[in-house]
Amino acid sequence: MSIFNSRSVLLLLSLYCNTHLLQARRVKHNVKEIESKQYKCFSPLSDNSDEFHSKLLQPLLIPRVSGTPGNAQARQHIVSKLRSTNMWNIEFDTFDAMTPDGQVEFTNIIATLDPKAPRRLVLACHHDSKKLPNFVGATDSAVPCAMLLDIALSLQPQLKELQQNKGIPSLQLIFFDGEEAVRDWTSTDSIYGSKHLAKKMYNTNVEGQPNLNQIDAIDMFVLLDLIGHRDVQFHNFFDRTTGKYYQRLRNIESQLMRSYNNRGQSRAIFSPNVQNSYIEDDHIPFLNYNVPILHLISSPFPPTWHRADDNEANLDFASITHLRNVMKIFVIEYLHLKQQIC
Repeated sequence: MSIFNSRSVLLLLSLYCNTHLLQARRVKHNVKEIESKQYKCFSPLSDNSDEFHSKLLQPLLIPRVSGTPGNAQARQHIVSKLRSTNMWNIEFDTFDAMTPDGQVEFTNIIATLDPKAPRRLVLACHHDSKKLPNFVGATDSAVPCAMLLDIALSLQPQLKELQQNKGIPSLQLIFFDGEEAVRDWTSTDSIYGSKHLAKKMYNTNVEGQPNLNQIDAIDMFVLLDLIGHRDVQFHNFFDRTTGKYYQRLRNIESQLMRSYNNRGQSRAIFSPNVQNSYIEDDHIPFLNYNVPILHLISSPFPPTWHRADDNEANLDFASITHLRNVMKIFVIEYLHLKQQIC
């Protein structure tokens, strides 16, 4: 065997070992469960529910079609809320793409707590809306975007301390543009933003990490979509890779519902069902890079899906508050944040 071939084999072995270690790290991270008494900090009627409604959600309840002033207005709202904390490194991934209706400009928003962190928990949603008459996309996906902003703002003190903890994953929020098909969903007319960003992240290293690209830095990619209707129902789509985290969400929900003492959510949103298929969404380009996926999307879709009545009047704020509580506890546990005092 020549020296060249020997080096090639060693390189392949090194790449195989690194990939194996990366996959093991991604799926074996342990959460730090909060104490049972801490659940009383999360009320079924949140103290800041009015602020969530008026300050975070309502500015997003407008047509937000990619490439339009409404889309830019929604983007400005998201960015202004994140910048108000003085904690997030915010990047814009702006690009042009050809659609069935011609060239369109898209802009993804990427907010990273620590751009040098070699491990990240990603929470994601899409901020554009479908090109339909009088459509504001309340569940699709104004509510998920507002929920991500709520996590960033309400957990601000704990997240600030996380910046000093180098042994724990950091947090990254992604707001995709161009999830919706311009006309009808196909492999080419859909998920414009996530396809562009996933490829860009694969070809971009983490700051200060010359051997680690931004895709491989993702511990887990949690995508929220179609949330806010009273009949929202989630399923376990990726049991082999993220099943234990989905089960943890189910356990958090059960404990929360007991702590509500029949004053809040009475129907479980996290189904015990394991699905053998998945729904196409913004996670697909990341799944293609072997990123572990947790897809929190209502299935079946809400009855208001892609209809003009997917609006504020048909939102169920009790279930939204409940899901806000579930996601906050999950983030606290995954990132080992300091527990709240209440």
